[in-house]
Amino acid sequence: MLQPQALKILFRTSLVTAGVVVLYQLANLFLVYHYFKYEYALVIAVIIALASGIFLTKKYGINNETNDVVENPLDKLTAKELQILKLIHEGKTNKEIAAINFVELTTIKTHVNNLYGKLEVNDRKAASKIYAQHAFSTKSSFSPPPENS
Repeated sequence: MLQPQALKILFRTSLVTAGVVVLYQLANLFLVYHYFKYEYALVIAVIIALASGIFLTKKYGINNETNDVVENPLDKLTAKELQILKLIHEGKTNKEIAAINFVELTTIKTHVNNLYGKLEVNDRKAASKIYAQHAFSTKSSFSPPPENS
């Protein structure tokens, strides 16, 4: 079932469309197109459509300032950064993480610094806290299920 606001919009749009059709028929009846070039009439119709679109968007459009959707900060991370953050949360050191991933220690430090920047934190404890808060909130049905450790 449609919401009351959607029904109002639908009703108003229907009335405007009906009004446009009536005006078109009246224009044909009084042979208005003999007095105006076709291009001018087309430009006027486009301007009216544009103005009504702007009006309807301002009146009924989604207001981004009142959008209460909370973004998951972990969505900003790459798969590798997320894997490293999980290991940080488990208490692993950079050296242990490097050994697990078969990479150099500097590579892990680069990943850690990148994820600090994306999560807007300065240390492992804050990053681990964010991981604990948001790790198991899945955004999509296509996301893999959380791992049980």
